Amino acid sequence: MKNKFINAIVTSMLLLLAGCEKSDEYKAEFQHTNSGDALLKVIYASAYTSNPSVQLTIDDVRVSGLLVGRTPFPGGGYNTIGSNFPDYLVLRPGAKKLTIAIPKKGTNVDSVVLYTTQLNLSAGENHTLNIMDTFTRTKSLLVVDELELPRNNTVKYRFVNLMPNVPKIDLYYGTTRVATDIAYNTPGIVFVMDVPATLAWTIRETGTSPTSTALATYTSANTVANQRIFTAFAMGYKGSTVANTRPYISFAVNR
Repeated sequence: MKNKFINAIVTSMLLLLAGCEKSDEYKAEFQHTNSGDALLKVIYASAYTSNPSVQLTIDDVRVSGLLVGRTPFPGGGYNTIGSNFPDYLVLRPGAKKLTIAIPKKGTNVDSVVLYTTQLNLSAGENHTLNIMDTFTRTKSLLVVDELELPRNNTVKYRFVNLMPNVPKIDLYYGTTRVATDIAYNTPGIVFVMDVPATLAWTIRETGTSPTSTALATYTSANTVANQRIFTAFAMGYKGSTVANTRPYISFAVNR
């Protein structure tokens, strides 16, 4: 029942295959796990200047290898670090403590704890935990993913704003605005789009002109594949031009 969801240990090895654009599209047959299980994906979108390698623990048990910013775990996505698999951690439901920490060098022992939060995971549900901002300002947003397949020749997205200094943001595909007024640290919006020609995704601060300079842009035919489901997330900081902290529009693969 769980053969299409990999556990944290296997996923950790996959994270060694890093890259922003992936040429091979992974099309796993989607299957639910036992109805008593809860599933969790973490989008680690904290944009530190130094971009330290961190580890995730759940209830004080390490569940990941070393991660850096802009990584959906497990699995991955496009314009991200990591793979492009639609994977989730399989967990028992209920209350969980999640910790993000820099480990002691050469060990898996937490050295500097960057963030800790309590989760309540529901049985039979797929959850995505979005992590944003840095240091004492770090926040998290837990959403239940909508994974019912869209009809043929369409794609489904959830768009979330994880940019701390952009209160509201718009998402464009080509010249078409597909999401607007998406507030920071909210569940965003779920929308379905007909499979289009390959155009550029752009993000702009709400209230700016559709022809103004975009905060970030990205183009990939993989993000408009038939009957796929993605979390599109805007991250980074408006005004930064440094690779680790500048704005990005990225896509985590949910199904």
